[in-house]
Amino acid sequence: MAAPCGAPALARANVHGLGFTLFLAAVTALPPLSIDMALPSLQLIQADLHAPQTKAAATIAIFIAGFSTAPLVVGPLADRFGRKAVMLFGLAAFTLTAAGSALAPSIDTLLALRLVQGASAGAVGILPRAIIRDLFEGREARLHLAAVSLVFSVAPLIAPTLGAGILYVGSWRLIFFVLTCVGALVAAVALLFSESHPVQNRRSLKPSTILAGYRRALLNPACAGFSLLGGLLFAGLFAYVNVSPLLYMQGYGVSRTGFAGLFAVTASGVILGSSINAWLINRHFSAKAVVDAAIALECAAALSLLAVGLAGWGSAFTIAALVMVYVSAFGLVFPNAVHEAIHPLPEIAGLASAVVTTTQMLFGALGGVVAAALYRDASPTTLGAIMSAAAVAAAALYLFWLRRRVGA
Repeated sequence: MAAPCGAPALARANVHGLGFTLFLAAVTALPPLSIDMALPSLQLIQADLHAPQTKAAATIAIFIAGFSTAPLVVGPLADRFGRKAVMLFGLAAFTLTAAGSALAPSIDTLLALRLVQGASAGAVGILPRAIIRDLFEGREARLHLAAVSLVFSVAPLIAPTLGAGILYVGSWRLIFFVLTCVGALVAAVALLFSESHPVQNRRSLKPSTILAGYRRALLNPACAGFSLLGGLLFAGLFAYVNVSPLLYMQGYGVSRTGFAGLFAVTASGVILGSSINAWLINRHFSAKAVVDAAIALECAAALSLLAVGLAGWGSAFTIAALVMVYVSAFGLVFPNAVHEAIHPLPEIAGLASAVVTTTQMLFGALGGVVAAALYRDASPTTLGAIMSAAAVAAAALYLFWLRRRVGA
């Protein structure tokens, strides 16, 4: 497996096989595991630490705040000191704060630790994409990105179940002890791999250099454009995430168990899309053909959802089926969008990965907030309108600006 010119020989020697891909996938899975494993424990945290409900819920929000903002700082650090050093530091911080969370004596202490844990998860979460850019080109890069996207998508689906299972045998603190063990294990495995970012490509940390790097990434048509493309589609996805409990349970009278099943089915669309993407790439389908078809599916699913809402024909299963098409198409688009965003900027791949992640999170938050604010009358119309606006805007961006930039 050839690596790009300039990548260290030792790094090239240990990137063969399934083990390396599983390692990158494990690093990618840390943030969603840290968020969703804790979800079933919020009431127990509230009771045990005698905390207000809002503060217990804030253990999730403050983690996401750290996770969303840290990449902007960590990206330049990874381009200066290398991926491995930053990853080990981030994993060490993640492990220590997970251990501290397991022992936290008060809700305020837990919140402070969760903020740092979120920042450390954000630090390591952007690095697999940068490492893939360091070591792989073309089809191999797309395959690795598809695998990483697949694991990132699976983790939130299984994490609440894992958290609930842990609570059957122990307290909420055991969840954070498990995260401590996971962080320590991933850190130990990270020691086995060599640095992927060549010394000659290291960047200065002078503010002027960092600002120049961000200016270059944001003015690069591919990096800015494909980051925006992914962000727009993610806004539609998070609009669904935020209003789906109201829509299914209040709008259509679905039980909690039924909602969990419908949500798991729709969310599994990302797995389906990422798996199909990898299958197509392995059979040498062009990335342009894959993205063309996926963007068309996004628009068709979103506009159909809007039409169903306007016509009053909706049912829980109709909504779930259309959303699953949208989510599956997202699984096809996103790995390719990430590749196209980072590929033109190999020497600042850490910074470019930070731009992709932060754009994704900002647009996701925006889509979720707008959907929750505008949701009315137990109808899918608002959701369909937001998803349609996101999909049509992404399609226009792609057709008129980005399509000619998609590589092989």
